[in-house]
Amino acid sequence: MTEHPRGVARRLVAVTRGGELDPSTRSGALDVLAGDDHRDRLAAVLRELVIATADMMLCRAESTGPDKAFVLDLRDDSGGPVDVDTLDPPVRALVRALLAQLNSSPQDLDLQLDLAMHDDPRFDPVDILVLALLWTVGSIEWCEQHDAPTPGWLA
Repeated sequence: MTEHPRGVARRLVAVTRGGELDPSTRSGALDVLAGDDHRDRLAAVLRELVIATADMMLCRAESTGPDKAFVLDLRDDSGGPVDVDTLDPPVRALVRALLAQLNSSPQDLDLQLDLAMHDDPRFDPVDILVLALLWTVGSIEWCEQHDAPTPGWLA
């Protein structure tokens, strides 16, 4: 039986935060990268990470509601603005998936995650997983520093 995507996401977050994977035991955390249905499992884990990240980001918002819209201010390493349309297609789709979740649009979330996981030999889906993990870990660290809640399933 395959582990629930949240369990896999939790394990991957723990590893990203400096945990150890014991190579002599089967952890299940990296199973998402193997097998015939790895893209489906990876997409399910990405969905959980995006939802968790959005939930934590909403803790930063001064107010939320149907009359509010969230945008992201993307910056490069030197602090300059980045136009989302200049990003590689899977990264652009992941950014838009996060925005869809922030703006309560589950249909757009699923569409964008499908685009992020589109089978294209030019892009490695593991790169998208790593980016989503970095966002999630960064959000967890912000929440810890500001005594804000994190999704209970990540603990």
